[in-house]
Amino acid sequence: MTILQNYLKSKKVQKVLTTKPGEEGFSLVELVVVIAVLAILSAVAIPAFNNVQANARASAVQNGLVNGLKECAVRDAENLTTAWADAASFSNTSAFRGFTIRAMTGTNQGNDSCFAAEAISNPSGQNSNFTIYLDDVTGAAVKRCTVPTKPGCQTVGGVNIWK
Repeated sequence: MTILQNYLKSKKVQKVLTTKPGEEGFSLVELVVVIAVLAILSAVAIPAFNNVQANARASAVQNGLVNGLKECAVRDAENLTTAWADAASFSNTSAFRGFTIRAMTGTNQGNDSCFAAEAISNPSGQNSNFTIYLDDVTGAAVKRCTVPTKPGCQTVGGVNIWK
């Protein structure tokens, strides 16, 4: 027997030679099952992904407010002005997606101080509003929010605070 005859009689070669066109690949049922599984996974994953985005937006604006307050404290320590317009951290009022940052009114810090800031949900109601200011008595930063069911906000002891 020649080498070619031995090769043609091997099981692997015989399987390849006897396979008819169209027998390889996936069946229609297998493809439909895969598509159904992918649809179920995406239906579960998309709402979870949206929640992650909302948490990220809330965290970003909270960090921006804290950084602005820190910058204001440094400006005060260096005997520089603490007007809202002078704080570089607050220079772009629409820097955070879903929020507008502005000077917070109605505190003892004054209406133009960088020691009191708020982030207002834009559009209204989509997110919680966040405020931060320095307490005149303790000197501690007071962080408040408006809607405890929205990302970044929680109620502790009857007070809505940042998470």
